[in-house]
Amino acid sequence: VTNALADAARAHGAEIRTGVCVDSVIIEGDRVGGVAIGGNETVTAPQVFSSLDALSTLRLAGAEHFDIEACRRVRNIRAKGTTAKINIALSSAPKFGGLDDAHLRARLLITPSLNYIERAFNPAKYGELPSEPMIEAVIPSLSDPSLCDNGAHVLSAVVQYAPYDLKDGWSAATREQLATNFLAQLGRYAPGIGDLVTATQVLSPADIERDTGARGGHWHHAEMAVDQMMMLRPTNGMGRYASGVPGLYFCGAGAHPGGDVTGNSGRNAALQSMRDGAAP
Repeated sequence: VTNALADAARAHGAEIRTGVCVDSVIIEGDRVGGVAIGGNETVTAPQVFSSLDALSTLRLAGAEHFDIEACRRVRNIRAKGTTAKINIALSSAPKFGGLDDAHLRARLLITPSLNYIERAFNPAKYGELPSEPMIEAVIPSLSDPSLCDNGAHVLSAVVQYAPYDLKDGWSAATREQLATNFLAQLGRYAPGIGDLVTATQVLSPADIERDTGARGGHWHHAEMAVDQMMMLRPTNGMGRYASGVPGLYFCGAGAHPGGDVTGNSGRNAALQSMRDGAAP
């Protein structure tokens, strides 16, 4: 999907650069002038769209370009992630009771009841790991055999609720404990799956923060709570994708309607910039 989007953008004249670091957003005359990248290069532009969280965007632009109230609101956005990602390599395809091959290619959700979700979440309130986590998994190698050789497979799972501020801290031991709890729960529905595991990768919210820059390791850049949704996303006064600095827009998961792989935040930000006078 990502490659298809990139190809479509290039077909319309876009230039895509990866592996470069944005050092700052350039503000000239109280409006955006472009970005400084790679330590010694400047890219000029009348509009800059940031898919970072709001606080990271403001830091790149400089807090001095925003009023005190805007800075206070952005600093107080709640964004502590409770989602971990676990990837496991398997020597062969797992067998889930009651599911045929067609169903195994779909999304597998382990959450038997609302009470189960509540029990899974309760430990996170105290900075602890769930013993019976809520799991959303896919086995992409069943749909795309080219991902593995010799009958091997991979399973990728989103695991709830693993707190960012874990009481004992995120370490090799706590990551291993989460993986153990995860496999034990999977084993109730796919007996023997633990014996098939040849490699395990655990990405905690702290790892996600480190690797992606998302504050608190929150995939949506801000909790999806009533006071952080719709016109209040990312904060009151910044709900229409404009940051307050002319030409600087939010287009990521922290803007309405939030995260997930929809592209709606970016589309809406682009439409807003055109309403503000940008050329289509």
